Amino acid sequence: MHFNTNDLHILLFISFVIFCSPYISKVTKLPTLAVEIILGAIAGAFGIISKTPAFELASSIGFSYLMFIAGLEVSLRDFFKLNLKQVKEILFFYIILYALSTIIAFIFNLSYMISIILPIMSVGLISILYKDYKITPNWLNLSMISAALGEVISIIILTLINSFSSSSDTLQVILSVLYILFFLCVFLFIYYIFSVLFWWFPALKEVIVPNSTDKAERDIRFSISLWIVAVALVIYFDFEIALGAFLAGIFISSFFGHKKELEHKLSSLGHPFLIPIFFIFVGLSLDFSLLNLELILLSLSMVLAMAITRLIASFVFYSSLKLECILLAFSTCMPLTLLIAFATLGQKLKLIDSTLYIALILAALIEGVLFMYLIPKLALLIETKRK
Repeated sequence: MHFNTNDLHILLFISFVIFCSPYISKVTKLPTLAVEIILGAIAGAFGIISKTPAFELASSIGFSYLMFIAGLEVSLRDFFKLNLKQVKEILFFYIILYALSTIIAFIFNLSYMISIILPIMSVGLISILYKDYKITPNWLNLSMISAALGEVISIIILTLINSFSSSSDTLQVILSVLYILFFLCVFLFIYYIFSVLFWWFPALKEVIVPNSTDKAERDIRFSISLWIVAVALVIYFDFEIALGAFLAGIFISSFFGHKKELEHKLSSLGHPFLIPIFFIFVGLSLDFSLLNLELILLSLSMVLAMAITRLIASFVFYSSLKLECILLAFSTCMPLTLLIAFATLGQKLKLIDSTLYIALILAALIEGVLFMYLIPKLALLIETKRK
């Protein structure tokens, strides 16, 4: 295989970022992925690296694996444990959130993409909050489940947008929607079949994913194989690859949670290797020449809009959580990875311009830093007030 000079520069730069980003993150107090995006943007601005087909392909693989890891943090079993009151609260939370987002987009004459982007949620940064508590508070559990459902909704919408944008034929669009619904129904049917199968033959789980030491790493092999098959299926049906990768992750977490270290092992493969390539590529896509005061204000407006809509919607949980509903609102306001994914797809499909793309990336970074700092302070304040 022949590599050109640019490909070699990219390989060396990826190696540098993978090694150095955790240390830079520790010094700057920024999330590691934020550092990876910033380093990619700097490298692009100074012409150190540029986009190549091989780099773009590697970025797509990294993005797909990122969605797979996101799916690992979601278990369908958690949804089935909800009582009726919690289901109603979460449902109303989303109805209010999407209604407010649509109103904002309409009043300010913004792209319909804004009404879809503002309610985006991701469980990634919420999971980090768990380390601060020996006993998980109720608001954090509800936040995780709400964000998990939001992530599922967002991935489905992402897939639908991709289908709508790839065809102007109304019949083809309707067929695409029906295909997606059929695909999701098949997934739920497979989930039900495996639930029954593992209930009758619990030892089968141990055969597929051994809980004991396994030199052949069958658990990793099975998980990676499932991820590849799921992605291949959605590519065949011309869906967004995020859907297949995400559903594969959900399947693993729902049925093989008995292998506690499996998620850690799969994350350890992605976060230090595959996923940074995607974030470096995102940084490389940023055009610094567009950066100005107006764009920064637009980013801050996006952050403010996300915070306000979630604060208003979160009061449906007030009877259960009291003031802690504010913590739920802010904890769901950090859709870092998924917001970047939506922004990337929106630009690729020409649904958002370069200015809004950069504003969304900046907003994602600001939210990740701001709310991770605010939530522990606010939780302590609420706890002190309660006493």
